[in-house]
Amino acid sequence: MASYSAIITNASDYVKSGLIDHWKRWIILVILSVIQIFTINIVPLVSGYLVRVYANPDDIAPEIDEYGRLFVDGWKMNIVTILYLIPAIIVAVAFGAIGVISALAGLLTEGKITHITGLVVGSIGILLAFLVFLLITLVMNMAYVHFSRSGRILDAFSVGAITRQISDGIGWGGYIVMWIIVWILMTVLFFIVSGLAMIPIIGWLALIVLTPLWSVFIAKINSNIYDNRP
Repeated sequence: MASYSAIITNASDYVKSGLIDHWKRWIILVILSVIQIFTINIVPLVSGYLVRVYANPDDIAPEIDEYGRLFVDGWKMNIVTILYLIPAIIVAVAFGAIGVISALAGLLTEGKITHITGLVVGSIGILLAFLVFLLITLVMNMAYVHFSRSGRILDAFSVGAITRQISDGIGWGGYIVMWIIVWILMTVLFFIVSGLAMIPIIGWLALIVLTPLWSVFIAKINSNIYDNRP
């Protein structure tokens, strides 16, 4: 099994050699990120580039070209994300609706028990939805790689094949630990950017400039986990 440090180091080297050393490619991704943000993901060219990263398991970052293809691939990722998140949304809405109804009933009857029931049900719903979201995210990250390799969007929903890929490779325990490490790194980055955000303009510029690097970094980590390398 590939070590966690090797996976992270490989992804870092990939970002450095593919984007930082090729700064023109980095600038283009920054511009595409701004476009994707301001179009509310309707023009998902960066997502399309991430699909290209997933599709190529080697350590050479792909070129940014064929923008029509990037657009189509970006929308494939959008569709996969939306469909995967539906269960978590259903759980959140269902429990949220029950909590709201209980709270309204409490307001109308002025019954404290009903108020408490609504609060408890709503809290359970939020927790359950969060757990469902975490589980879905673990599978969804590998689903991105799985469908990118074949180019067929339906392969993103071959859950059996995807879970076997995880089990036979890094293993579920190793996979979860890897993502805990990634979340820690994400938290550190968040606090750094938040600190910079206190400085006018600089914080926003840092966020815009660093977002493509982080996105490609995570995509390469997912790709390495899928292939159980380096």
